[in-house]
Amino acid sequence: MRLLKYLSPGWLGFTLFLLFLIIPFNGTKAQEVSVNAQLDSTVIFIGGQIDLKLEVSQPENLNVIFPLLTDTITQNIEIVKAGSVDSIPQDNNRILLQQTYRITSFDSGLHYIPPIQFELANADLTHSIETEAMALMVVNPFEEVDPQKGITEIKSPLNTPFHLSELYKYWPYLVGLIVLGLIVAFIVFRYFNREVTIPLLKKEKPKVAPHVVALDRLDHIKEEKLWQRDLVKRYYSDVTDTLRHYIEERFMIKAMEQTTDEIVDAFRSVDLREVKSIDNLKQILQTADLVKFAKYEPLPDENDLSMINAYFFVNQTKQEVIKSLEEEKEEMLKQEKEAETVNESTNS
Repeated sequence: MRLLKYLSPGWLGFTLFLLFLIIPFNGTKAQEVSVNAQLDSTVIFIGGQIDLKLEVSQPENLNVIFPLLTDTITQNIEIVKAGSVDSIPQDNNRILLQQTYRITSFDSGLHYIPPIQFELANADLTHSIETEAMALMVVNPFEEVDPQKGITEIKSPLNTPFHLSELYKYWPYLVGLIVLGLIVAFIVFRYFNREVTIPLLKKEKPKVAPHVVALDRLDHIKEEKLWQRDLVKRYYSDVTDTLRHYIEERFMIKAMEQTTDEIVDAFRSVDLREVKSIDNLKQILQTADLVKFAKYEPLPDENDLSMINAYFFVNQTKQEVIKSLEEEKEEMLKQEKEAETVNESTNS
């Protein structure tokens, strides 16, 4: 205090300026950066692998250089795999940098890992900061064998007698196995002792000829007397549907899906015995179209003519069915029985 009393204000200011220059600025930046190194475990078996994680917490505008570790950490600790540096944003314009190394060791014992240094570098600052030292214990399980005794032989299995009481806890499975065996035996017994039955041969019912179906249908329409009951539209619809079905079965022409002109054109490639039958079919289809779509009211003579032409078309285009010998015999027997019945009724 006595010395300060004799110093002039100028000397005092000069002294404070020198002290300001002497104080380093590195400490401020270094305090803004924190580094850490951490092992997954401090003890591993020889040849085992663990992760060494390096972390750096720093401001965003600061450049921190990670150490360049390639093959080894120390002489006894090797690097198996080096991960990339990951960046995680944090609060207050800070980031967290992380890098993971997969390491291993093939030398047993306690290995010292020295501090790992990071370089801090920017435009006006170059400084380094390091982690704390670590230790890794590598254990060799074979080192515990007593060299005096050596490796002993493998012990043989123990010979333990079997007791029926041990089956008590498995009785549900045994019962199920017995029941399953009885079912299988029953099925096998029934299979080999079954009665062989020969199925009766059913005589297939002969297919009715298309013209027979069409003629029966026309007879039914005629008996209904539809146009006489003012059901003219239904009358022509039934007649034309009957003829279209007959044409499909007899000539394999898709008449149900075609118009009148298309049906007539399709018959140009068909060899018919009576050419006039096409004109008759055309008259029926054209009259039906007028009734269905133009509300045409045909005269009674036209309605009768349509039915007559339908019968004529079917009879002139029908396919003669060649009967087999069995069918002819059955028909002859039927005719003989009918003749006998008529003679008996006459005699009586």
